[in-house]
Amino acid sequence: MAINKIRVHSKTEYVIEVNDQGDTLVFDLEDTSITSRLFKMYEALDHLKVKYMGQATELDARPDEPFTTMDEESPIDGETVHKVLITKNQYDGMQMLDQFYTDARHALDQFLGEGACQKIFGDKNYKTMFEDLMVQLGPEFKKMGINTDLIKASAAKKHGPKENKYRKVT
Repeated sequence: MAINKIRVHSKTEYVIEVNDQGDTLVFDLEDTSITSRLFKMYEALDHLKVKYMGQATELDARPDEPFTTMDEESPIDGETVHKVLITKNQYDGMQMLDQFYTDARHALDQFLGEGACQKIFGDKNYKTMFEDLMVQLGPEFKKMGINTDLIKASAAKKHGPKENKYRKVT
């Protein structure tokens, strides 16, 4: 018995090469969900920023204690000295930062496609990586007809601090 197959794909795909290995991101310009997915990505990133800034503030405010120590002989008197290699707050801060990057990569992958951040960044995370990516993608979005400024402003307005109309301004 013969099996009949069909494959439907858009003829309006926009392809961006993202690394020296030839990996690509593919956007279907007829896909009506592109703008909403981008908006959701900005919403998720704004939410993550607020969440992790709050956690960082709490971490900075709590008392600290040694997490990992090392016994070392003093070169002056030969006494054993307990040297703190890392504190509990430093360790928790590193864990929090790792989780932030994991969550942020997931938010970007929801828009760019599964595994896109791995294709683009590999295993590296650095402070300005997401801003650097958006700068690189900006001209590509314009070519695709996506107004990122309008989408970012809308997401920021929706999730930013609410204006208090009763607050007295002096």
